[in-house]
Amino acid sequence: MIVRKLKNTRVRVAGVLLEEGRLLLIAHKKKKDVYWLLPGGGVDYGESLAEALKRELREELSIEASVHDIVFVCDSIGPGLERHIVNICFYCTRETGDLSLGKERRLHDFNFFDAAGLDEVIIFPPMRDELKSVLGGGGDGRTYIGKRWMEL
Repeated sequence: MIVRKLKNTRVRVAGVLLEEGRLLLIAHKKKKDVYWLLPGGGVDYGESLAEALKRELREELSIEASVHDIVFVCDSIGPGLERHIVNICFYCTRETGDLSLGKERRLHDFNFFDAAGLDEVIIFPPMRDELKSVLGGGGDGRTYIGKRWMEL
């Protein structure tokens, strides 16, 4: 029998924001390690997924955005079951605002990347191929892309 401590699954929304054929990512810094993510964050109780993503984009990057269809969904489950995050990634477009980094301590940088540039950075969760496919104007037709985990 497997005994597990009761923990909450975290729901994280993220924005797939393309401008001029490049994808916006935001960098987080943990100690000396820098890694890149789609901008976004946790959903508060009573908050819709779209409202949460709009709030996160405002907090992290000082922009107002429109939220569109789901691009894909994946789980990030730690090998020791220490974390379980459901990542729901939406297409979005910037409506107003100049990009500037928010005040959260973990926020480190932001940048737009083309497909080749994605090979040069660490991306969490590991979804590089799916993001390259989005940049190429396609996808493999799957919405749920499975379980993704990678240690820093």
